[in-house]
Amino acid sequence: MKTLVIAALLVAGLRGCFGQSAAPDSAATGPNAPAALVPFSAPAYRATLQHFEARRRHLAARYRGAGTAARRAACLRSARKLLLTELDSTIFPAWEGTDWAFYGTTWEPRRGSIACGYFVTTTLHDAGLRLQRTVLAKQTSETIIKNLTSEAHITRYRGLSQAEFVAQARAQGPGLYVLGLDFHAAFLRVREGGATQMVHSSFLGTGAVVREAAESSAALSSNYRVLGKVSADEVFLRHWLLGEALAVHGATVKE
Repeated sequence: MKTLVIAALLVAGLRGCFGQSAAPDSAATGPNAPAALVPFSAPAYRATLQHFEARRRHLAARYRGAGTAARRAACLRSARKLLLTELDSTIFPAWEGTDWAFYGTTWEPRRGSIACGYFVTTTLHDAGLRLQRTVLAKQTSETIIKNLTSEAHITRYRGLSQAEFVAQARAQGPGLYVLGLDFHAAFLRVREGGATQMVHSSFLGTGAVVREAAESSAALSSNYRVLGKVSADEVFLRHWLLGEALAVHGATVKE
């Protein structure tokens, strides 16, 4: 039995913590959800996302009308701040406590279950990024990252201790990173002052979406780690701001 569980986790990592087919959602919130979650209401969540969408569209109009490179750069700085605020204040707290499952594909926070790759693509989709949620979620974590940002914003690490890796991630500065591990996909959120959180659908511990200190996250243990600093990538920010669709390149698993 132990061998079967380990094999399942290996396959999960190689496919962005998903697999080849979807299974039905489980019951709302489920037994694995941690206590003391931020209260959640699906209608309120959607209404808040619509509010952020209106702000994104307004900023996009400003960007399109900007007559100078300096004004466009200022719009992109505002776009970065708006995107991070939406994720930090609304999307990540809403999804926290949603059950993890190997085949989890739910669209709605705290209803059903979600695999780690799907958590990455679904939260970005909720934030307004136009992407192929299902196709991208089925890829390896490194392929997910390479589809979201360019090599200029990707750093790879081998053989570092967890503490060494977190220190090197902090050294890249505050922002939002997509993190690829041997068998897992996640977000790494580095804040002003250096506080670093791992935000992910975890197959360990409570078996749910968690926001936890990166230094103590058991899921961060990995020989190979890939970081894509999407918040520093102006191309990524423009795609999000202007509502431009992202194509999927290098996919090994199709819809």
